[in-house]
Amino acid sequence: MVGDLWSPTKAEHTAYPSRVSSTVRTRILRFAWDRALVRPRRAFDNRAMSRKLRSLPFGKRPGEEPYNASEVLALADSRFLFCDNNVSDSLFEFRVRADGTLGGNLQRRRIEGLDADAIDDLEGIEIVRAAGHTYIFGTSSLCLKTRKGRHKKRKRGKVLPARESIVRITVEPRGRLRAEIMPDFRPWLIEHTPWLRRAAGLIPDDGGLNVEALSWDPRRQALLFGLRTPVIDGRPVILRVKPQRIDGPWTVDNLRILPPLKLAVPAGDGESGLRAMSLDQATGTSLIILGNATSASKAPFRLYEWDGNPRGLLRHHEGVRFHKRMKVEGVTRGTVGGRSAVVFVDDAGGFQVLWGDDERLKKSEGRRGKSEGKGPHKSEGKRQKYGT
Repeated sequence: MVGDLWSPTKAEHTAYPSRVSSTVRTRILRFAWDRALVRPRRAFDNRAMSRKLRSLPFGKRPGEEPYNASEVLALADSRFLFCDNNVSDSLFEFRVRADGTLGGNLQRRRIEGLDADAIDDLEGIEIVRAAGHTYIFGTSSLCLKTRKGRHKKRKRGKVLPARESIVRITVEPRGRLRAEIMPDFRPWLIEHTPWLRRAAGLIPDDGGLNVEALSWDPRRQALLFGLRTPVIDGRPVILRVKPQRIDGPWTVDNLRILPPLKLAVPAGDGESGLRAMSLDQATGTSLIILGNATSASKAPFRLYEWDGNPRGLLRHHEGVRFHKRMKVEGVTRGTVGGRSAVVFVDDAGGFQVLWGDDERLKKSEGRRGKSEGKGPHKSEGKRQKYGT
């Protein structure tokens, strides 16, 4: 009944003079209801669910090129840090206001010990607190640089020394950033991962080696390198590399390769690769962005959660959709004004906030990849918490 859902106020009663019969008044109210004029707000708004996220610009970066955010991490309440794959010697801090808008200008955080040409195409960063230290690990794309002109497939790319590196940044008192470079990581990775050798000679659009995400597995104490390409049997791949001592010498002798992990994703509009990944250390789950693996793929950007299970089963937040111009390259969970939030950055130089209580985050479903069998797995039904 209309009267049960909406009770007119005294002012609204005066809009209907006493000479208007109750029957006419009821018809007027029903007409208003049908036209959504007096309909109460529902707890679940389908229109909100259908809204696509659009990027809010950071503004113009000093110099010739715009910001090109590649990954983001949460520093503290309302404070976030992203890497720019066109800038190798600095990270950029930004603050978010309680209403989800940008709070002031970006702050450039220079990294000591890191020359501008020491590492190129910085694509992933992750913050790790371990062994009494706070580290920010970073990786280049490890991909070949495309040669100009027309060349045969195996000769379309060339190796750049600055794209063979990964970096360990120590966060020192007062926020100083001090870097150590591992310049020969790519050759070491290829040597210890034989199935990558063919991809290592190709450019990304031909399925060549291309890292676009970096995260941390606190249970295995391993770095996780998310590949945009290549994919295996149509499934995105995570490479796992364990530092024998996280605070030990920053050399390949301190590394050990672990078996790769294939993510189980449903067959979709094209091959998907990893575009962003970050660990939520409070819950032990990782947020993952999957998107088109190559420029030829039509796979859209999608948000998933992974609880670390070894089968690579993901939970898809199907209610979260991105505008076609928002190419998400970074995601993290943090707080803004004490309120839980997921923050995204994109390569067009912008960001967006999705509040933790947003219905679009609540609407999710578990999915299996096309190669996954039926029936429950023993690890399903219970959430694994990984603490540092």
